[in-house]
This record gives sequence, structure tokens and C-alpha cells, in this order.
Amino acid sequence: MKFSRSFLSCAILCAITLPVFLLAGCSEAENVEETTTIAPPPPVSVAPSEDNQLAAATDDMPSFSEEPDFSDTPPTADQPPVLADVTLPGPDEPAGLDPLRLPEPAPVDEAWREEWITSFEEAKARAQKENKDILINFTGSEWCTWCIRLSQEVFSQPGFAKYATKNYILVEADFPMGPTGQPTAIDPQHQELADTYEFQGFPTILLFDKQGRPFAQTGYQPGGSEAYIEHLEEFRSARVDRDTALAAADKLQGTERAKKLDDALGNLPSALLFPAYESIVEEIIKLDEDNVAELRSQYENQLANHQFMARVQAIEKQIPGSDDPDAILADIAKIAKEFGGDPRRSFVVTMFQINVLNYFDRIDEVLAVAAAALKNEALENDYRSNLFMTQLRILNQAERQEDALKIANDAIGQFKDDNAMTMQFMIARADFLHRLDRVEEGRQAIAEARKAGGPAAAFQIDQIEQQIFGSISNSEKPASSLPETTVPDSAEKPATTTPDSAPAESSKPAAE
Repeated sequence: MKFSRSFLSCAILCAITLPVFLLAGCSEAENVEETTTIAPPPPVSVAPSEDNQLAAATDDMPSFSEEPDFSDTPPTADQPPVLADVTLPGPDEPAGLDPLRLPEPAPVDEAWREEWITSFEEAKARAQKENKDILINFTGSEWCTWCIRLSQEVFSQPGFAKYATKNYILVEADFPMGPTGQPTAIDPQHQELADTYEFQGFPTILLFDKQGRPFAQTGYQPGGSEAYIEHLEEFRSARVDRDTALAAADKLQGTERAKKLDDALGNLPSALLFPAYESIVEEIIKLDEDNVAELRSQYENQLANHQFMARVQAIEKQIPGSDDPDAILADIAKIAKEFGGDPRRSFVVTMFQINVLNYFDRIDEVLAVAAAALKNEALENDYRSNLFMTQLRILNQAERQEDALKIANDAIGQFKDDNAMTMQFMIARADFLHRLDRVEEGRQAIAEARKAGGPAAAFQIDQIEQQIFGSISNSEKPASSLPETTVPDSAEKPATTTPDSAPAESSKPAAE
């Protein structure tokens, strides 16, 4: 199962920094996100599992956003992983909102589902005939906490049903999940939609016009059906503005037409531009050939990102069953040359190379590629930390603990002025030392992690120490390890999903 993403959101996910989750994980949520989505069932990626089969990842690209779990046993609800997995919130851990703090919706009659269909093609035909927009609900109807709440609080309510059936053709794209946590019985049509119209979690609501062009993306919203109707109406108003600008552009030429077309696309999330608006993007580039309006350079980069990711995904599909990794690496080198010059694209290429080499068990070449990339002094810290963590994950899989310890030490040296990073890599160092039977040194690394994390991280580090060593060292344990109820003002707040992109991107019509 694959969930495609636009290059920008994918590259951000690729570059996700190690979280400051432990610095605030025990605190009360202070800010409620406007839009809440939860992680989809994991797509297939090229990171190998223990039996060298394609493994599940949290992104459609090679799993370079994964962070290693250095524990011997899978974490449970009351035994968190050694390194927090925060690339996307899980089904019961949505960003910003706690379902236990919201009032329980009243039971509803399931008859409301009769208005929803499953075929996008049928929806487009009906939308043209009835002059309506299309609303698609990408949902995990049985396993997704927030999908269920959205259905209970909004979709099943009589007021919403009356509004929606008047204005939309309603489509449900369900993604059921089996008992092992893997997706099951996915409708191919829904999978194709997920591959084309990109999203980062469930529930995701996409709005399309009657021509089948997406114009908005959102998710769960608190407040009930009336608030949700107002929320959707903002998007419909933005769609009207888009149509007005497109109509006005038809009367213009040259740069002025390019500007008006840019106005039409201005309220669209970047993830929805392609492929639906690709012809308009190409026209803007052509009309502003001399970049007088500074539109050519802007849209050329977005178009290049889209084409780059399409090429990457095409290569990714060749990997399963391939017996010629060098041919795959040669194809990656070609797109690197063709789309070079952009730091994020370069990073995606590097991580793709690493994961292909890892898939074919060429670990020493993985380390060589990573080492070469880390020599780049202009490399952003998010990318740098991700390269270190990727190496640790791969070396841990290969049971090369001594090599992993060296990488962890290098990372600690690189991020010595960053407490959150120091804490995370010290935790990794502690676990590797424990695996090498260097217990006292491991305890010291945990003490250093506790020092870097400060009081807000004490409770979580106690749990991690117990997970690694089986007990907490009394000599290093702070006087009180009770969880804090608030985050000190000086503590860094955790990112909800990614450093510079969050689900809130789609919570307003003017998302870009």
C-alpha cells in the first residue's frame, strides 16, 4: 500500500528532526490544533525487514523518516519505545486533541451512510448532472478514533445530512485494517485516489468541483456539525473565488493572464496542484517566460518537484523482485543529475540511495554514502540528524553494535549544543552500550540524557532506563520522577507532525 505525497511535504517528512517529544510528552496539551489527522496504515517502502522483505514505512518514499527502536521487545501502551516514533501520530494519539477530554457523542442511526457512495467516477458523473461539488472522506471507519468521532459528531447529524446532500455528492473511501495492523481489502479505486491526491493521515476530507478538480483538504474539526458546515463553506467560497479568477483570466493575455491564473491557484494547498492543475501551471510558466512577475521561477520549481517525485516513485516500483541494484542506482543517479541543485531533492536522492543499498544488504556502501553527505557543511540539521538516525537504524538491524556506537558518538559531537538532539542520541548510545555489556557506561549515557532533557523529560527517561536496563539507577534518578502537569516556559514544544509543515496547512482555504 502506498500513499503518495507532493515533493515538499515528502521532503519535509524525510527531513523530520528528532523530536522533543520527551521534553513535553508528560504535559497537558496547551494548544489544540484546528485540524487533526491520524496516521494511515503504513505503505510499502524499500527498507528491508529482518527477512529482507519489503517493510512497512510511514512514507511513500524509502523509509528514511523512520527512527530506530532499540528495544528488544515491541513497546506497549505503558512501555514507550526507547526513541519516540513521532513521524505521524498513531490512531489513538492524534496531534493536539485528546478524545478522552471531548464529550462522548450520542449513539446515532447508521442510516446516514445510505447517502454515501464509493465510486469516484460515479460521483463525477452525478456532480456534472446535479451541478454539485464532491466530498470524499478518506477514513479508517472501524479502527480510526477520529474518523469515528467525525462520523458521529458531523456526518450522521441531520443538519449536516441536509446541507451535504444539497451541495455535495458524498463518497466514502474506506481503508480497513486487519488485526496485525496491516491494511486489508483496499478498494483499488480508493488506493488510486490516495496515490493521486495526497494526504498525511486519517481522516482526510478532500473537496472536488464537478469537473473532478480538488480545491480543498481538511480533516477532523471539533465543534459539531454546524461548525463543520461553516468550515466547509469557507472552502466553497474560496472555490468560487478560484472560478471567478479563472473566468477573468480568459479575458487577459500575457503576464496579466499569468497573474490572474496565479490568483486562481493561490488558495490551493500545494499538494493539490498536481496533476489536476498541471496544464495551468505550465501555462503560467510560458506566459511569464521572462519571469517579469516572478511566477515562472516559482512554478517551475513546483513543477520540477512534482516531476521529480513521479520519477522517484516510478523507480521505487522497480525495486521489488529486482536482481540488478546497480541499474536502479544508475536510474537514481540520472534523476539526481536532471533535477539537481535543490537541497531537498538532493537529500531525497541520498536517502533513496541509502535505502536501496540497505535493501540489497550493501551496508558498507550505505555508510559511505551517508558519510559523504554528512561532509556537506551546508546540510541542514534536520537532514543531518536524519542521516545519523538512518545509519543507526540500519546498523542496529545488521547487529553491528560497535559501528552503531561510533555513529551515535559522532552524532553527539555534532549536536553537542542542542539539548533535545543530545538527549536522543545519548539514549541511543546507552542502548548500544547495554547491548555490548558495557552497562556502567550505558547508565552514564542515560544520566547525560537526563541532564540534557531536564525536569520535563525525567519521567520518560526513567521509563526508558527501565526498559533498557530493567531497573532505574538510584544514584542517577532525580528526587522526583512524577510527570509534570505543564511544560516549563523554557522547554521546547514538540512538533505535531513536521518541522515546517503541519495538518493545519489545510485547515483554512488560504492554505499556502
